[in-house]
Amino acid sequence: MKKSTAILTAALFLALFSGKVAAQSQFSIGIKAAVNGSNYYKLTKSGVGFDAGVFMRFGNGFFFQPEVNYAFKSSSFRDALNEFSTNLKLKQHCISVPALLGYHFINNENFKFRLTLGPRFDFKVKDNLEGTEWRTNNLIWGGQIGLGIDVWRFTIDVNYCYAADNFHNTSNTTSQIHGTSIITTSLGFKFIK
Repeated sequence: MKKSTAILTAALFLALFSGKVAAQSQFSIGIKAAVNGSNYYKLTKSGVGFDAGVFMRFGNGFFFQPEVNYAFKSSSFRDALNEFSTNLKLKQHCISVPALLGYHFINNENFKFRLTLGPRFDFKVKDNLEGTEWRTNNLIWGGQIGLGIDVWRFTIDVNYCYAADNFHNTSNTTSQIHGTSIITTSLGFKFIK
């Protein structure tokens, strides 16, 4: 999928659902920072990274929550590709755009408990494979699910994302698909409650 097609798809998704939930007339906006753990199935061991970004929330009981985050992901290679030494770390920098639908199970003014679910699009900015014959996709997309609470203006979230990424060998055109798992724990603050 081309990057422009993916961006258009994400924009249409945002437009369709934001109109419906925004009709419930509640709106929040805030910032968030997170630590993440990520790894590629059978390819890497988990490493620690970070996210930082902004989020919006439209709706009350049911809501729509788009986000834009800068995400740094790190993991250590196993010997799966037979190309990398096991002490090499994979470092990826991405712009991450989750587009989440959610529901508040508890929805008090100063305490909320919620579930979120939806697609996540990671647009790669760079990684550290440039000196090798391997490349990763410029767009990594998958699904994300999470639980969160709000206490006054503060938010705490734990999310799990699963996505598929291709590793392409530029010398012999081989490709390997590896699922990536990302667990993120974030702390946020809502400027508009």
